[in-house]
Amino acid sequence: MLKITTDFQLFGIICLFLGIIFYTAGLKNRFFVGLYKLMPVMVACYFLPSLLNTFHLIQISNSHLTFLARDYLMPACLCLLLLGLDLRAVFSSGGKLLLLFLVGSFGVFIGGPLALLSVTYFRPEMLLEQGDNSLWRGMATLAGNWVGGTANQMAIKQLFHVGDDIFGVFVTVNVLLSGIWMSLLLLLSPHEAQLNRWLRSASVTPVTTTVNEPERIADLRHLMLLLCLPLCLGGLAHAISGALAQWCVVAWPAAGQYQLHSPFLWRVVILTTGSVLLSLSPARKLAVYGADKLGSVCLYLMLAIMGLKMNIAMLLLLPWFFVIGAVWLLIHIALMLLATWYFRLPFSYMAIASQCNLGGAASAPVVASAYNKALVPLAVLIAVFGYAWANFVAWACGQWLQRIG
Repeated sequence: MLKITTDFQLFGIICLFLGIIFYTAGLKNRFFVGLYKLMPVMVACYFLPSLLNTFHLIQISNSHLTFLARDYLMPACLCLLLLGLDLRAVFSSGGKLLLLFLVGSFGVFIGGPLALLSVTYFRPEMLLEQGDNSLWRGMATLAGNWVGGTANQMAIKQLFHVGDDIFGVFVTVNVLLSGIWMSLLLLLSPHEAQLNRWLRSASVTPVTTTVNEPERIADLRHLMLLLCLPLCLGGLAHAISGALAQWCVVAWPAAGQYQLHSPFLWRVVILTTGSVLLSLSPARKLAVYGADKLGSVCLYLMLAIMGLKMNIAMLLLLPWFFVIGAVWLLIHIALMLLATWYFRLPFSYMAIASQCNLGGAASAPVVASAYNKALVPLAVLIAVFGYAWANFVAWACGQWLQRIG
């Protein structure tokens, strides 16, 4: 059978798939509308390329596309998505909503290890070491997604050397469970008054922000800056990370137990910190010229490249993985409800903060608009703040999961 073997051919096929997916997703045809309700665009971008590997139509073992995703697309994605972050507005407005978001992040942090302990009590064989496809590694990537977003999940995948099979499983677990939870939050929005009485919520003055700026049309100068800025930051991170990792090993021999010997860890730390600092600088003005859209392009290209290495046969083991995810999600929800009740906050704050965790900047505004449109800008800000916060939370959660696994 003829196989696609070169990176040029593989990248061309990926671009063809992405073009078809996004073209058909924009059609009003009833078939495609129904299709993308059942299989969201993000899932299609990951699993459609995986069919090539599942049916042995490609030779991926010697491909360098993974390095393209890790060394170029991921840094650009993180930088561009964080460029519009307004930390001043996050901390000066809506402190209670931010507090609930941090509680939700804590729920994700402790929920993963507790879910792993509870489910593997009944299925201890799931803890067996399977190299790169060990259960704890896949769960660490889900922690990154449930605090930040898919870009963070990709970063944690590289950090903990997560196998593509277990990674694909937890991509599916995330899409299904976060989709169910978002649907439930939207269904509950007309009943907020009753839920507030049940939670004994006090009245809260609606939060308004003026951080949103109208998007502007980018010219060549803006596009060049949006392209060069993240690549320069990525180059700086590459230049410094190796020396930092080597210094850690010399200064602290036990650094390897916490991935502190990994140049990639320091690369992610430098990229995240540098991106946040850029958002506080005049470079933030570039965000209105489509930085988030360009970052999303990098994100979907990364997703498709990772999909090339996915083997969907691993999905046959999904039922128990979904149980782990469901227990994890319930722990997060329980902590959020407890904090909402204790601080006497409206249910809308809990719904929006939870979606900022589990859904990210793409879906948090949808939930916010269902409850209180004045909270939409703040929901976006806090969700974007999660991109900066998630890598550190997921790394710590991964260390805990590794101890258990």
